Amino acid sequence: MRLWIKGKRRAGLALIAAAAMAVPVASMNGTSQAADVSEAVKKVLDFDAAGAKPSKKYRVAYLTECIQNPYCQTRLKGLEDAAAKYGFEFKIFDANFNPAAQLKHVQNAIVEGFDGYLFAPAAAAPGCSMWNDHLKGTGKPVVSLDLPMCTDADYTAGLAATVTMQRQAYYNAHVDNAFASCTKPCEASAVGGFVGSDLFNFWENAIKQGLEKYPNVKMVSDEPGNFDPREALKKTQNVLLANPNIELVLSSWDDMSRGVEQAITAAGKKPGTDIRIYSIGGTKDGVEKVKAGIYNGTTVLLPYEESYYAGVALIMALEGQAVNAYVGEAEMPRVTGGPGTILITKENADKLQPNY
Repeated sequence: MRLWIKGKRRAGLALIAAAAMAVPVASMNGTSQAADVSEAVKKVLDFDAAGAKPSKKYRVAYLTECIQNPYCQTRLKGLEDAAAKYGFEFKIFDANFNPAAQLKHVQNAIVEGFDGYLFAPAAAAPGCSMWNDHLKGTGKPVVSLDLPMCTDADYTAGLAATVTMQRQAYYNAHVDNAFASCTKPCEASAVGGFVGSDLFNFWENAIKQGLEKYPNVKMVSDEPGNFDPREALKKTQNVLLANPNIELVLSSWDDMSRGVEQAITAAGKKPGTDIRIYSIGGTKDGVEKVKAGIYNGTTVLLPYEESYYAGVALIMALEGQAVNAYVGEAEMPRVTGGPGTILITKENADKLQPNY
């Protein structure tokens, strides 16, 4: 799919952009640090709060891995709002998670000659090749989002910025938070995303590190759930039949966690009490489940902010004010001005205002 989009201004955007940054920043392990946000995040927020109009109308290529799922639809909305505020146009190149298709899109976009590129790699390794072999040579600013690439922890040198939440440190924080709840020996299971994907690799690495760090935890099952609540239901039901003493389930997506919840209930146990659930997303539904005590925690993702501030960072670069650094979403106002941490529990859930 390739479309020209002109962004539409949405209510409340100015409040997000102008939020005061004097509050402590949330660290990736969920604790608050008495320190200001990073210099890169400050620059982006200050630029956006100033609201200066660009010197010209820019044309931007949005080289995205997806459009259709709820996460990516929310991210598209964020980019539309950035386009409305800064008057740029963007064209969607949707790879639908296919690196080969994304390579063709990258090549076609370069031929069309855009002023700048927003690049969400379908996969980190091929994304790195597309950056080095194609996008870098254009001499135009490129902002990456969603995934780090080139084996970098976050920012890849030469980019105008990298804006993301999902990196290894993020998944480590999620797993640490869940495993720390096992104050005595306990059995646990996990349902993740798609096997072979970068997100699944982050997930598996985090579980491996967590098991080394928390000897109380015995992982009896670790399977893909493909972000599908039906798959999570089926996998969790099977695991509970074979392992009725499970006390903890980790899930990598709030919607998928609905299947986990259903399986626990069907087994005659109470979700959040008999079996703890730690989820990922910070969605409206996920946060409500945390408030109700059904999920014991959900770890925040910010798809709207991801694309919105990636758009801001690209305009900064086009206007000669490139950040050239990692812009961490854990330092965005929705987190720092709310719960002060990406780890949402019943105690702080009222402080997070989900926007998807």
